[in-house]
Amino acid sequence: MHDLEETIVAVATPPGRGGVGCVRLSGPRAHPLAESLFRPAASRAVGALRFGRFVGCDGTPVDHGYLVRFEAGRSFTGEPAAELWAHGSPAVLREIVAVALAAGARAAGPGEFTYRALRHGRLDLTRAEAVRDLVEARTVWQARTAFAQSEGSLARRLAPLQETLLDLAARAEAAVEFVDEAETRWASEAFGHALAAATEQAATLRRAMRTGRRAREGAQVAITGLPNVGKSSLFNALLARERAIVSEIPGTTRDTLEDAVDLDGLPVGLVDTAGIRRSTDPVESEGVRRARVALAESDLVMFVLDASRPVETAEAEVLRDLDPSRSLVIGNKADLPKSIGSLPRGTLEVSARTGAGLEALRDALREKVLGGGSLENAVLSDARHGAAIDGCAEALARGLRAFEAGLSEEAVLEDVREATRRLGEITGEIGSEDLLDRVFATFCIGK
Repeated sequence: MHDLEETIVAVATPPGRGGVGCVRLSGPRAHPLAESLFRPAASRAVGALRFGRFVGCDGTPVDHGYLVRFEAGRSFTGEPAAELWAHGSPAVLREIVAVALAAGARAAGPGEFTYRALRHGRLDLTRAEAVRDLVEARTVWQARTAFAQSEGSLARRLAPLQETLLDLAARAEAAVEFVDEAETRWASEAFGHALAAATEQAATLRRAMRTGRRAREGAQVAITGLPNVGKSSLFNALLARERAIVSEIPGTTRDTLEDAVDLDGLPVGLVDTAGIRRSTDPVESEGVRRARVALAESDLVMFVLDASRPVETAEAEVLRDLDPSRSLVIGNKADLPKSIGSLPRGTLEVSARTGAGLEALRDALREKVLGGGSLENAVLSDARHGAAIDGCAEALARGLRAFEAGLSEEAVLEDVREATRRLGEITGEIGSEDLLDRVFATFCIGK
């Protein structure tokens, strides 16, 4: 992947048939290679586009379409590049790639085009990863966040802490290297304030990371309760379509059903489970077992009650064991007359049949999943970024403890250096080839 003198080629559009398909070449020989498999039509140029025919391995035409050439410094990768836009036939695109390979190009690896853009200074590592995230976005919010990151929003978010760390490192280095110079002596009070501020900045980023991870990856929410409380009806109502079979007969749901819902940009996987009760029916018993597994594996549990009747003993036992931090208690059938008895405090009353309370439920789900955070601040979301932020925050916390304990400048400086190194790993300013290999291995081929 690291030989930038080679010219690489790959299909840049998704697998399968489509109206249009693209083959991309990048590298020193991209232009002559592209010209060798293209036969231009007379007077059919449109700006930078040229219309013509693409030839196969035997030299005969296989399709017609457009050739686009990009000069070095004006392409995505920063080097000479070309794109061949044909019809989206997998056979045609494979043939075009085969001709390019026979002419001397090399098949691109995952993310190699973006890797070259990084190497040519077109983007930093956070922007490169944002390209991948934009391709993989499942919600509009995820797409917008990835796009903002591709334009440098994450780098800008990290910049204040980076500046602080560089200043701290410079002051500590000077104090260590020029210990006898009056102007470089350790100004303990000012340095301590700056170190404490940097530690708090890192802690704030760490908190934002938790929200960002959940916003990026979404959450799995299990809907559970006794039979006939309306779990499947609620499942369908949240999805806004008839996904689960609904019946008055207890035990209708025999297996877990899963589907995804977009809660204003937050991806949430809903799991409709079998009603939890004792049963002699082996099929229903297996459904109950799977329901319990889903509950254990879910990030959040929606425990559904029938708001039209008193809480049963079995439900009261479950309610006592629920973890409030990862559960919501829902009183369904709120449109029906209530009998004697009251719902537990904090129960959210809804009606899957009429839709009453569903918006409040969606808001409560969103808030519970995000843990009180905000999607607007969820810039940090990647697991790799999280590990680097954790390392940075922990190093600064150690450095602050060492400073407050009166340890030497060298001891504090080592922790500041470690914090700077870990933060630099996010943007790729400080890193290794192994790190880059791991990152770009997660990309699709052709990007």
